[in-house]
Amino acid sequence: MKLSFAALGAALLLCVATQASAHEKHGTAGATAAPAIAGWWKGNTHTHTWWSDGDSPPESVAAWYRDRGYQFLVLSDHNRMQEGELWYPVDTDQKREALETYRRTFGADWAETRERSGLTEVKLKTLDEFRSLFEQKDRFIFIRGMEITDRFGTHPVHLNGVNLERPIIPQGGDTVATMLQRNIDAVVEQGRRSGRPMFVHLNHPNFYYAVTVEDMVATDYATGEGFFEVYNGHSGVRNDGDAHHPSTERMWDIVLAKRLAERNTSVLYGLATDDAHEYTRWGLRQVNPGRGWVMVRAPRLTPDTITAAMKRGDFYNSTGVQLAKLEMTGTTLALEVAAEPGVSYTIEFVGTRRSRSLAGTAAPAPPPESPGRMSLAYSDGIGEVLRKVEGSGARYELTGDEIYVRARVISSRLHPNPFAEGDREMAWTQPLVPQR
Repeated sequence: MKLSFAALGAALLLCVATQASAHEKHGTAGATAAPAIAGWWKGNTHTHTWWSDGDSPPESVAAWYRDRGYQFLVLSDHNRMQEGELWYPVDTDQKREALETYRRTFGADWAETRERSGLTEVKLKTLDEFRSLFEQKDRFIFIRGMEITDRFGTHPVHLNGVNLERPIIPQGGDTVATMLQRNIDAVVEQGRRSGRPMFVHLNHPNFYYAVTVEDMVATDYATGEGFFEVYNGHSGVRNDGDAHHPSTERMWDIVLAKRLAERNTSVLYGLATDDAHEYTRWGLRQVNPGRGWVMVRAPRLTPDTITAAMKRGDFYNSTGVQLAKLEMTGTTLALEVAAEPGVSYTIEFVGTRRSRSLAGTAAPAPPPESPGRMSLAYSDGIGEVLRKVEGSGARYELTGDEIYVRARVISSRLHPNPFAEGDREMAWTQPLVPQR
């Protein structure tokens, strides 16, 4: 696989990389669309609306993304797609504020309401009704999807189906691993029957620490590739783990190493998403849009081509760092950052050597109040930094001992509306896996 595009000038930098304040950068006022970069498309595969537990109607949500330079969006509401009839109760101040914005933006004649027992209800528009307001060739599209919201006892198990044709009923299971497998299989089967590219990604594995490394290692992907969220912008999903649970990035390395070297099965691709729920309140403890996204290399902007490109691994993830060049060949991983004045960058090549032990051992017992389930403990040799470069460009040549190598870029600039205090703008490539 080879990914590249020409170095970009400052005029091509996306809106999320400006020096604007957090409100100007992420709020609703003064939004302007960023120019498209030929061959690369910015999108988000995980966000919520009034069709489930978001705080705004889908048209307002779509307008936020479109007006800030996103080219594709998956409205991934819980266990439903935006179809059928649904009357939504406006019963909080945030919802009333969202309704006023909705009327002001789209017109009182568009916002269909009724009064029942003194409560205002809004008839939600379906995707087929509102998509024509937004979709434009080479500018913006929707990709149909949903968040398959399952539960094993007290453990929430969520996955997003992308480019679905119809909803997926949560499949259940007698273990978390079985539940993951059955929901993945349901998406794979729908894709097989439809003949269209589809994929499913595991969401926020550290949400209530429901999913372990071992659950992810055990999962099989009939399509030959797997996906999970290495970064999720929801303020409560614990990307960073804690003293008793690995971070999602650490989980990625362990799963990659064990699946590729021990099980000889598929690669696992990581995604960044924002999992946005809140568009009327902004701040550190709010679940806001614009925190994480994917940049996908595809020949055109259609649901099938974007989905197919992601299934090939032709994308990288960002929370603010934009790449000017990305090349992945059989033996080389090279990248350049679209550097901004006054910002410094650290590029780290992360991988696992074949000589490292991949065995897991029982971790020390956590205190009784520690939530969720625990993964085994693994050697620090899994996911070590193989090379570190201070600067905006770097290259890594495989030596033959690596199971995989991936790159991450850490910016000196703080994220303007972070998942957690102290977060810096970053980017992550997909893993380069030597031919086997």
